[in-house]
Amino acid sequence: MEPKFPDYPLVELHAHLGASINPAVLWKISQTQGTKLIKRNYKEFKEFITIDSSKNMNLNDYLTKIYHTILDPLSSGTYAVEEAVYEIMSGAYRNGIEVIELRLNPMKHNNEGRADLDYVILASLRGMERALLEYPELSAGIILCCAREFDYEKNKIIIEKAMKYHRRGVVGIDFAGMGSSKFSYKDYKDIVSEAKKMGLGVTVHTGEVNDANDMREALTLFPDRIGHGILAYKDKELMREIAARKIVLEVCPSSNIATHAVESYTELKKILNTFIANGVLFTINTDWPELIPEAHLWRQYKYLYEKKLLTKSQLKKCTEIAKNASFIKKKGIAAYL
Repeated sequence: MEPKFPDYPLVELHAHLGASINPAVLWKISQTQGTKLIKRNYKEFKEFITIDSSKNMNLNDYLTKIYHTILDPLSSGTYAVEEAVYEIMSGAYRNGIEVIELRLNPMKHNNEGRADLDYVILASLRGMERALLEYPELSAGIILCCAREFDYEKNKIIIEKAMKYHRRGVVGIDFAGMGSSKFSYKDYKDIVSEAKKMGLGVTVHTGEVNDANDMREALTLFPDRIGHGILAYKDKELMREIAARKIVLEVCPSSNIATHAVESYTELKKILNTFIANGVLFTINTDWPELIPEAHLWRQYKYLYEKKLLTKSQLKKCTEIAKNASFIKKKGIAAYL
């Protein structure tokens, strides 16, 4: 019998709250709260919220029609957030992950302002602490996401909350969302610099569907990591700068295929090989592990190896890079005591 692969603990650096909740758990949360759902049958509900390349739905479509309109509201409020974080992190450990950073925008999980942000953030931390107590070998942290569609004042509040709770389990900040004409990275230089001085890590969603120019703008914030970043493979000068600054890319294979950000695994192989040839550091992550079929991290490692996209040694190196790039400084719950 062939030995199990991967046969070592994995590291998840890029997973979102709303898309990391098992549909059965999301169904349970909605039933407990008496939430009216778009589908009354569980199997129909599960089919409706999951995504794969056969549905021919791009990233914008999915975010607009399902993610922000259905998943965010269902995973809003203190009860939903605490249960979701606990279930996500516990499930991650049972599926071979020993380090997980989970990201969420608290303003998208506060029932449109009816729940206090501090309560929502503390609910996420309580859920994390429950998982850390239950699984002592697990290490975990929360990343708070700013949104490009928000104005500066809203995002400033999120970053200030991250700084407020950084000793309690918030380990980083992120910039995500589809953006607006008013968004500019330069507006955030000072406050991001302040957050970094306090010990928070910085990551930015870019280079997934937006072009290399947005990635160049993002680099002005001096991020530690970039969420996705796959389009950098088309720009040698950009790759040279990313490699020189040792910025780590959080590559999410199944997600990029499902949303057609990458058209095929043939293109994905070209992307990964180009990064390796140009010394660009990257990790393998899930992004949306419960809403894409077969997207759990260990399955992605297995697929990438079996389809010869990456070798076993290259995949193990991705894990080592992820360990070193994690914003979590210590093991287990001791990191926050």
